[in-house]
Amino acid sequence: MSETIKELTKSEEQMMDIFWSAEQPLTSVDIVNMKIKDTWSNGLVHNMIRSLLKKGLLTECGMERYSTQYARKLCPALTREEYNAKLIAAKIRGKSSVSKVIAALAKEESDEKDVIAELEDIIRELRKEDE
Repeated sequence: MSETIKELTKSEEQMMDIFWSAEQPLTSVDIVNMKIKDTWSNGLVHNMIRSLLKKGLLTECGMERYSTQYARKLCPALTREEYNAKLIAAKIRGKSSVSKVIAALAKEESDEKDVIAELEDIIRELRKEDE
């Protein structure tokens, strides 16, 4: 069974969106320089990163030198989809079955044929893992 995942604050979710959208690891300096939000001070960015590291959503993946100091490069520890799946699983644990939730999510998609093909691929992969 997977570990319990904690729900993100709105700011933490916005921060994770930056990491999930990035094509390479980022440092806190990179995020501050992006000026995503005027209200995100250097201290707030560092606090959010610390919180996301503690929650296990970010992981260190290198270092980068800025003038005379070094900054940690950070990468998402989970994809957006993995995070959402863990969050849903934590919310439904003991209340519903995962298969019913997956079926409900599949019904939300407009292109049913693509969803069915993707689900069949997933089933094949899961069967290979069990062998």
